[in-house]
Amino acid sequence: MSILYIITQADGGGAQKYVLALAKHFKGAIAAGSEAQKLFDDARNLQLTTYNLQHLRRNIHPWHDLVAMWEIRQLIRVLKPSVVHLNSTKAGVLGSFAAIGLKTKIVFTAHGFRFLEPLSNASKSFYLALEKTASAYRDFIITVSDADKKAALDNKLIAENKIQTIHNGLPKLQFLEKQEARKKLLLPENKILLGCVANFYKTKGLDILVDAISLLDDKIKNNIHLSIIGRSNHARDEVRSKILEYELGEKITLIDSLPMAYPYLSAFDVFILPSRKEGFPLVLLEAMQAGLPIVATKVGGIPEALEDGGLQVAPEDPKALADAIQLLINDKNLASQFSQRAKQRSELFSEEKMLSETEKIYQKLLS
Repeated sequence: MSILYIITQADGGGAQKYVLALAKHFKGAIAAGSEAQKLFDDARNLQLTTYNLQHLRRNIHPWHDLVAMWEIRQLIRVLKPSVVHLNSTKAGVLGSFAAIGLKTKIVFTAHGFRFLEPLSNASKSFYLALEKTASAYRDFIITVSDADKKAALDNKLIAENKIQTIHNGLPKLQFLEKQEARKKLLLPENKILLGCVANFYKTKGLDILVDAISLLDDKIKNNIHLSIIGRSNHARDEVRSKILEYELGEKITLIDSLPMAYPYLSAFDVFILPSRKEGFPLVLLEAMQAGLPIVATKVGGIPEALEDGGLQVAPEDPKALADAIQLLINDKNLASQFSQRAKQRSELFSEEKMLSETEKIYQKLLS
């Protein structure tokens, strides 16, 4: 069984970690866009074969998209993999079209659908039409949450016997000691430390998090420090501007994306995930393994992962987010209960289980 994994870009997020875990286990090759240098480096360290798709980009560009589709088709024709496993919206659409007529099985993992994002109705309709058309050429869709599976079936993307939820999973992780993590991140030792790990995309709701911090009671606000760890882009400037607008520069630290952020989660007293849209976030599973009290939004697969292991609030609601943060800070017993429940629930989402269930799908398609 030979497998080619294709993903649009590598920003250190959950989809990239997912691809690396699968490629390592199944000894597959990885093809990605030209902006995926970190993914390529990580893959080579695992002695995996990589292919650079020079024209595969995240943003829509008709010329580059057509050439990227040709690149993917040529790669499939040369490698002749048993399975092409597509990840992310752009790679998922172009890869499905590129493989038309070729004798390979097409699997697509939806790490959250673009048409579920907070977009205009016209944009949602456009992405839904793309997914419907591309899904006609897919042999199987894996969703990382039941919420996404329901959305796919409700929108008639694919037959029910060709789609399955496989929750993301993690191996057992090792975290730094709390004081060591705080020292390495240069964080204050005499504050209640709030943490968020998310790349600076609008869907991650980091602007809402800053709004929430501004709404905290003055007594609490003076006793907390928030660290946001994530990959920089233009949206980071917008978040920084909002921090300055609220005069929160001494209360919030923006930390550039670390090669591995999860060992530092132990530095925090509360973990916050304010996303507008999610699939089944690995960073949430990491925070659960670390035994952190968690505040997260009720989007995508977050309710499936967290259940009673933390506080959940509606997205785009800074006041509700602020109230939840204050509740965990003020009620130490409640925070401790959530910490224990989160750690217990994290054991349900193992990497071993994820790999086993994925292998069954490959075997079913190739039998």
